[in-house]
Amino acid sequence: MVKPCSTGDQTGAGLTGERDWRDGLLLRRYRFPPSGEKDQDLAIRIEFSNVGFYFPLGTSDPNEAAARARDLHELVAKQGWAAVNRRFSRELIVAFEWCLQPVLWTYTTIHTLVGDREIPDPPSPPSSVRRILVVERDPGVRRALCWSINQQSGLGSVPCAGVENFQSVMASHKPSLVLLNHNLAGLLGLENPGTIAPIQPELPALTYSVYADGDQMFAATPGGAEGYLVKRVKPQCLLDPITHSASAGDLPIRNQLAHVRLYFQKLLETPARHDKSALDKLTRREREVMVLLSKGSVDKEIAQALGISVWTVHGHIKSIFERLQVHTRTEAVVRFLEK
Repeated sequence: MVKPCSTGDQTGAGLTGERDWRDGLLLRRYRFPPSGEKDQDLAIRIEFSNVGFYFPLGTSDPNEAAARARDLHELVAKQGWAAVNRRFSRELIVAFEWCLQPVLWTYTTIHTLVGDREIPDPPSPPSSVRRILVVERDPGVRRALCWSINQQSGLGSVPCAGVENFQSVMASHKPSLVLLNHNLAGLLGLENPGTIAPIQPELPALTYSVYADGDQMFAATPGGAEGYLVKRVKPQCLLDPITHSASAGDLPIRNQLAHVRLYFQKLLETPARHDKSALDKLTRREREVMVLLSKGSVDKEIAQALGISVWTVHGHIKSIFERLQVHTRTEAVVRFLEK
């Protein structure tokens, strides 16, 4: 990944000109509807102190986007990640952990709804819909998940900022499902995080984890499982494994996992079809890079093998992302190997 700046801790250390920031600009494939972004809007990955996030920049103009990227990095250097994350929208991956054996996950891309993109918490949903309690400390993530739930027919979200007011919110809204950050599961007494399970008698809970990108998510999948099936879904469809049929809401908890397994089984019966023409557009050099990526080579090793600079490798990978319409190296390798 292009890193046009130093990742050191010194304020302003290693900052470079806007031309270098333009070299790091990306077109991201997955848009989050409530953020109001356009298809040609640019993004950047900002890295500092060994932490990195993708930031949508809200413009398609490279010069303007480069200036915003530079300002973001300077702000991280001066005020730290917490201050930046409260004010500026990040692109994140949210993975929903339906089952551990085998691993059955769905995942989606969200943009945190903060700063100019902030939306108010939704009103209390009517009694005629199934209420989904969202327990999440990060307000930008919480708003994004609530928006996504509210797009699904028959569902309404109830936000909960953390463990402190969990019981009172539960008593007031009587949800039919608790959706909670995996990091909070133990604090709320969920004995089986990582799979849909009861948090109280006859009340199911589903945990999710938040990642900076898809590569981080795939690296975090639990080891030793008997099988893995991980499916990307649109934000508006994040609870499809238990809502894709009219009877799903009536299932007792002991049968909901079976219903989830049926959802994934049907996916296997309808294999995805990708447009192979994108692979044909890869240049000879890009194919050489992909061959080495698929073998697990890191950027420095690719550069040495091909006799080019690491920055040239970064440029080839950026071009590959755009041609294949992917935004992680893992996705690119999967598409390449499907040929």
